[in-house]
Amino acid sequence: MTQKILVPHDGSELSDRALNKAIEFAKPLKSDIIILHILDDKLIPSEAIMSILGKKSSTVMDAKLQILNIVRIGAEQLLKDRTEKVRKSGINVRFRVGMGSPAEGVANVARNENVDLIIMGSKELEKENGNKLKALGSVTRRVSEISDCPVMIVKQ
Repeated sequence: MTQKILVPHDGSELSDRALNKAIEFAKPLKSDIIILHILDDKLIPSEAIMSILGKKSSTVMDAKLQILNIVRIGAEQLLKDRTEKVRKSGINVRFRVGMGSPAEGVANVARNENVDLIIMGSKELEKENGNKLKALGSVTRRVSEISDCPVMIVKQ
C-alpha cells in the first residue's frame, strides 16, 4: 500500500502537474504527501567567485549565507502555497526544503522518510535544431536510477 508520496518541486508548471497527479493518487489511497524542494548548492557562488567580485574573505561567508537565506525563504513560500492547495484537497501534507545535489537529496529524503512512491515531472529536452527529444531530464533520470522506491514520471 502507498502510504507516503514524495513530490520534488522546483516551482515549475511541470512540478505542479506532478503534484496534481500525486493528489489524484493520494485521495483514494489515503496517502500522505511530502513536497520537497532541494536548493542546488552548485547555484550558490563559490568563495573564489565571491572574492573575484571584491568580497573580502571575512564577508564571503556572510554573503553566501544571505543568498542561501533568501533562496530558502523563497522556496519555503513556494512550498507553503502548494501545501495549502493539497491540504484543501483533504490530504495530509507537509513540506521540506533541503540543500545539495537535487537528485541525491530527493533519493535521501525518500529513504529517510520511508516513502513508498516518488512522483516527479520530466520535460522534453530540445535539440539545437528545435526538435523535441524524448529523454528524461538529468535530475529525473538520476532519481530513477538511485531511488529505493518506485518513481512515477509525469511527462510534459
